[in-house]
Formats: sequence, C-alpha cells, structure tokens
Amino acid sequence: MAPKDGANWSASLGRSTDVFEERPPHHGRMTRTHVITAAKFVGTWLPAVLLVLIFVPQGLSKFDDASGWARAFRLWGYPDWFRVTIGVLELLAAILLMAGRTAAFGAIIIILVMLGGTATHLIFEGGRHVTSEVVPLVLATIVLVIRRKQVTTLVARFSKPPS
Repeated sequence: MAPKDGANWSASLGRSTDVFEERPPHHGRMTRTHVITAAKFVGTWLPAVLLVLIFVPQGLSKFDDASGWARAFRLWGYPDWFRVTIGVLELLAAILLMAGRTAAFGAIIIILVMLGGTATHLIFEGGRHVTSEVVPLVLATIVLVIRRKQVTTLVARFSKPPS
C-alpha cells in the first residue's frame, strides 16, 4: 500500500499488518545526519542545562540571610543588597539560558558574575577558592561561542543607522 499524491507514508497504513509491508528509508536506524543533529542538539543544550542546575539553587540561596553566601559576602565586606543583586542576576541568567534565543545573554551574565567572583577570591582570599568559578566560566563560554550569532544579530540591529 503506497502513499498517494505525496501523502505521509504512515497515513496510508490501513491495517496493523501494513506496518511491516512498507517502511520509510532508514526506519529503525539512525543515519549519520541523525547522529550529527542529535550531537549538535545535546552539545548546544547540555552546557546551558548544567549552568541552570548550578545557578538556580545558588541564586536562590543568595536571598537567605542565614546562608553561607550571606556570611561570605559579609566577610568580604559587601552589603546585603549586593548579595541579593548577584542572586537576581544568577536567576535571570538561568531564565535567559533556558529560553534558548537569549542563551548567549545569560552566558554573558554568568561570565561577568564569575569574573567578579574570581576577583573577589583573588583579592580577599589570595585565590584559595578561585577554582569554584572555573567550571561555570568554561560552560558559559561554550554557550556564548555556540550561540554567538544571538549577540552579533542584536549588535547589527542596533548599529544600523535609522532609515
């Protein structure tokens, strides 16, 4: 039973036995194109999802006055509003990362926050805990490189002279 007039092959199946009579090309196996597409999808989303898994709980913990972050920010001499602002930025970055079309901007926020964290660890602790920023910096940089077109498109849009 063949599809008529370019109809979908599965729409032409009338009986359950017809499933075995006709199959689309490569049914049941992944082609090289499918593997590449899947790898690109995973490679694009995995770093963003990992960042979200890191920064949602960390961002939320910045709102708790009794958290370890509250004690650390006080030790470093930062005011409470600054700790809360960092929490807001981390949560905003997570939202932007999950939105897909704005992931590059979430990555930029994380990079900036992590560079600030690195500077804080270097200045106040002699670099003892500076390694905690490495993984988020690498993941955010991967996201930014993969999704750099989002940034270049926005820059091009705003750099055009008004018509």
